Amino acid sequence: MVPVNLDREDVSSSFARSSANLGVDVLLEVLESEGIRHVFGNPGTTELPLIAALAGGGGPSYVLCLHEGVAVGMADGHARATGRPSFVNLHTAAGLGNSMGVLSNAVVTRTPMVVTAGQQDSRQLMAEPFLSGSLAEMAAGVVKRASEVHRVDDLGLLCRRAFRDAVSEPPGPVFLSLPMDLLQTETTAPVPPRSVVSSRTVPAEIGELARMIVQADRARFAVVAGDEVATSGALESLVRVAEKLGCVVYGTPMHSDLVFPTTHRLWGGALPADAVQMRAMLADYERLLVIGSRPFMTFMHRDAWPVPESVKLCHLAPSPTDLGRTYRAALGVVGDPAATLDALEPLLAPLAPADVAAARRAVEAASLERTASVERAVAEAEAAGEAGGRLHPLAAVRAVVAALPRGTSVVDEAVTNDPYVRMLLRADRAGGFFYSRGGGLGWGVAAAMGVSLARDRSPVAAITGDGSFLYGPQALWTAKREDIPVVAIVLNNGGYLILQRLLSEVLPEVGDASKAPGLVVDEPPVDIAALGRAFGCRAVRVSRLDEVGDAVRAAFEGSGPHLVEVPVSSPEAG
Repeated sequence: MVPVNLDREDVSSSFARSSANLGVDVLLEVLESEGIRHVFGNPGTTELPLIAALAGGGGPSYVLCLHEGVAVGMADGHARATGRPSFVNLHTAAGLGNSMGVLSNAVVTRTPMVVTAGQQDSRQLMAEPFLSGSLAEMAAGVVKRASEVHRVDDLGLLCRRAFRDAVSEPPGPVFLSLPMDLLQTETTAPVPPRSVVSSRTVPAEIGELARMIVQADRARFAVVAGDEVATSGALESLVRVAEKLGCVVYGTPMHSDLVFPTTHRLWGGALPADAVQMRAMLADYERLLVIGSRPFMTFMHRDAWPVPESVKLCHLAPSPTDLGRTYRAALGVVGDPAATLDALEPLLAPLAPADVAAARRAVEAASLERTASVERAVAEAEAAGEAGGRLHPLAAVRAVVAALPRGTSVVDEAVTNDPYVRMLLRADRAGGFFYSRGGGLGWGVAAAMGVSLARDRSPVAAITGDGSFLYGPQALWTAKREDIPVVAIVLNNGGYLILQRLLSEVLPEVGDASKAPGLVVDEPPVDIAALGRAFGCRAVRVSRLDEVGDAVRAAFEGSGPHLVEVPVSSPEAG
């Protein structure tokens, strides 16, 4: 995600207006001034006032999705690519319910979006009519804030507040329930103008932060970078600071944005989401500069604390709620990461050049060894060839990544094979990589479509697993309808392989985890390529390693959406 562009406060007026000042006109005026160009949704009866208003043209385009999870996924990708809130319109309780799996991702990744749902006519809510429900209560668990509009005169203020709340720290999705009769009711209340708010603050303790960093043992110092590096536009600033420090930069576990160029020799990769492994990696450090929220998030429970007690944390975050919440900070400071890193850079002048150079040589030597190790593993995977019609996933991912046109943004929902994508992807620019550490499946292809729309329909790759893809394959119908050049690359291992692995680790007495109920999705097998074609997309299945790169390149050379299915084995079977 890129930082909010404060130059967009005055958006040219282009929406059609009815002669009466109805609630729906108020909504459209807010959307216009907030720069909304797409309404992502799946409509029902309660959304008809908005649909009727949009039918006249001149307003935002309505992007029709066949499932609410797809609408939210597209809005998520769009907001993260632009750095501005996106807008979603769902249908009452049923539509909101369908969206919750993907909506839960946006809370974790702190994606700013305004999510609305049409409520039944407020004059009959006491009678509990068909499709009604306590929408704000339903949404409360998966959004930052949730409310319902009760008076048409409050509509403008509450809509404006929703957009402001979505981007205020910590950002996230905001829900608003819109009774359909209020959208058809006249109002004379003025629409509050859009505010311009700057949050690019530098902490008052910047000098103390610099002192703690300068005084640290250069060989025992590292940076842990979270998603806020990307969302604040601090990528280049962090590169400059890291080079001055000569230190390794790790990404937070399962980070969802590009937090440091993966081509840089100071990049150490993402910390593992395993407490025992993370503790071992951090054991030799004396001090860490931590940037962002939830920096040491783990997956399964382990009898270990991820951060050794001897490690002191200098923690920078834009929201005070992220400091000292779980891990003690020797110094916690509130500030915008980009502005703070820019202010920090000149304060690092006292560093001893010889110490920095020595530390950097050690980090670069480790980077070269890690690269050599990866290349050896890739060579072994490629030599393993094809087994039972399936490729080793490491070899398949290398072939996919190598075939991507330079500068292509990648949306990663490969799940089991996500470590391979992160290991091999060469990304060096902001917005080059997107992931969702929320973990709700069915997000990836839709998010890639949203990223593409945000970038004037530039091609985007969605690398996904078969389990993830099958949560929302109907996204391809919208991709075809809207002519969005997304390339869905489905690594098909025929099951929930990550669950099979975890079952074998946690309960080894079960035996062959592939025989456990509910963990295999190839009985009967799903023809994923045929499914793509059924939604109107060009699709191909490739089962030989030398075909993978050609298929990916051909997809990007074509127009519109494409699907490439690649059958893969488990790494152990390759």
